Amino acid sequence: MSTVSLLFLPESVLLKIFSSLCAVDLYSLCSVHPRLARLVGDLSLWRHVDFGRTPLSLQFLHKFIRFLGPHTLTITVTGFVKSSIRLPPKGSQCISEAFLTSLKRRCPHLQELNLHRCYIDASTTKFSALPASLKKLSLCGSALFNLPQNRLVVVTSPFFRLEKHLPALEEVILEGCGAWLTRQDLTLLMTHCPALQIVNVGPDRYTRTGLFSWNRCDDKHSSRIILTRKWRA
Repeated sequence: MSTVSLLFLPESVLLKIFSSLCAVDLYSLCSVHPRLARLVGDLSLWRHVDFGRTPLSLQFLHKFIRFLGPHTLTITVTGFVKSSIRLPPKGSQCISEAFLTSLKRRCPHLQELNLHRCYIDASTTKFSALPASLKKLSLCGSALFNLPQNRLVVVTSPFFRLEKHLPALEEVILEGCGAWLTRQDLTLLMTHCPALQIVNVGPDRYTRTGLFSWNRCDDKHSSRIILTRKWRA
């Protein structure tokens, strides 16, 4: 019985197969064969980048920067946050401002960034480092730490002047962020970001209905209470 090697398949077929792989699997193919390494660099494979559910070190994430570019539209990174831990355990990795700045430089047309269960040091990493083209930002389950103790002052919010840096932002997902998210943060988002249409905090979903008005809808599919303090839009 004759066998058919993966290398014998047409490039169009291989690209179709590779399109279903996560970024880490694609990177692994680079060391298999030079032909596969060349195909892995095809721009079509790096438009919608998902690094998978396995947490990666920042050093490893930086290896993918060379594959990203103006063609990249969405990126999803899954981090280390555990439900019972607010502060990052010793040795864990935080999303750095250097990494976000690299995305801003390499991906000027990035529309969606998903940072799920990531640790973010608010004292060193600002959202101003994100690409200005961003339309959707998801921080599901992510933990911001080293925030100022006095969170009642507007300038202490991590979203302060966000509209200046992300003028095209239309949707923000904050599900699982109740440990650090405050009413002040939500107010800033919903009153200062003119393009913003949707703010999702888990059980509550706010949709803009006018220039200054919002409609609040309960998410019946979510059983978690994210905010301990109810906020009325």
